[in-house]
Parts: sequence; structure tokens; C-alpha cells
Amino acid sequence: MDRTLLIDNIPVSEYDLYYKELPDVPSPEQDIVQVYVKGRDGELTLKYGYKNIPYPIDLYFYENVSFRKAFRKLKPYLLDANTLSFADDNEVYYKVKSVQIDDAETNIYKLGMFTVEFNLDPFMYELDNEPITITSQTTITNDGYTALPIITAQVSGTGNLYINDQEVTIRDVNGEITIDSEMQNAYRAGSPPQNMNKHMIGEFPVLENGNNVVSFDGGISELEVVCNKRWR
Repeated sequence: MDRTLLIDNIPVSEYDLYYKELPDVPSPEQDIVQVYVKGRDGELTLKYGYKNIPYPIDLYFYENVSFRKAFRKLKPYLLDANTLSFADDNEVYYKVKSVQIDDAETNIYKLGMFTVEFNLDPFMYELDNEPITITSQTTITNDGYTALPIITAQVSGTGNLYINDQEVTIRDVNGEITIDSEMQNAYRAGSPPQNMNKHMIGEFPVLENGNNVVSFDGGISELEVVCNKRWR
């Protein structure tokens, strides 16, 4: 089984690196608080979001390379990483939130060994994230965890967007508006983007696990949905 590690879709071997073995990425830990309530049996369980995943990897340089030169070229590749993925599961990737390289300079320059600590987003994201164009009622099936979609609507005036029992009103818009549920922001694309939050009424929509019926009415003529499917 090919367990090749890819950073921004580039195998680490292209930077003269290897590893003895790759640890499995652990499941994300949910932030849970147990609260004692007087007069209540047991404790009240409050469930919040999921925590980032720490993922340390021991990396080694091949013996036939100059460690100092290779390490200098390697640093931007690691420290500027945006995604982390594996060749044996090439349908998904992890978002890299931050990277730290240990300070074991002696190990790097004498043995060619060092540890990289990746701080990963709690979820795996689908690589195939092409937008879906919707011109009439459509069912989107989400086989992963609750997804935070990016929805771009073509609007002339005021209309409503529906996803199952969720409803979002878009008012007084002539042209395009993007509703980004991950960023919790409504805007019109441009340089810079135009703030459109005052034109949106309702909660930012989500795609629940299972079937999601998407429809619209009023002045909305078309939707483009980027699902952002993800897994725990």
C-alpha cells in the first residue's frame, strides 16, 4: 500500500525526504464540557466544536544529499504548507493550520533527521469539490459530516433560498451574491470583495448528512453550490 505523504500535492520524496513510517491521523477530539446541575441526576453534557489535530512526523534526508542546502530549500515547502494528503487515500486532504519544525539543528546537520509538527483542521475535505449549478429544485446527497457550503446566487431583486427546513432571504440584490457558510460571510466577488451581509437574512446554511433538498423562489434564477464535503 502506497502511504506516500504529499504536502500541497507534492510528494516529500521530491525534496529528498523519507520517513520510517507514517503515523495514522487520529480522529478529532470534540470539545465537551460536563456541567453539574443541582437537582438533576448526572451531569449536563455540553458539546461544542472539534479541536485541531496535532500531527508530528519524523523526517529524514537521504544520505547522498547536502543536509544544509537541502534543508534551506525545504523550509518554505514545509512552513508554507496549505494541505496534507496521502497517496493511498487520494480522495481527501487535510487543511494545514500551522507548521513548526523542531530546533534540533544538530540532528538535522549531522544525522539528517528532524520532526515537523503539523497542526491540522479537524476534518478531511473532499478533493473533488466542483460547483453544482442548480436551476430548479435539486437534491444534494452529503455522505459526510455536516458541510459548510459556498453558495453563489444570481438574483434580481429579492428571493428565498431553501435547504430542507433552512431558509435564507436575499433582498435588494441585482446581480451576484456569495454566501460562504465556512467564513460566515456574504459578499460579491471582486477586488476587493464587496460586503453583502446586510442583503442576507437568516442563518448561514449547512448541508446535513444525507439528502438535502435545495430550492429557491422570487428573484433568484440560479445557484452555484460548492459543497465542501468533509469527514471526521
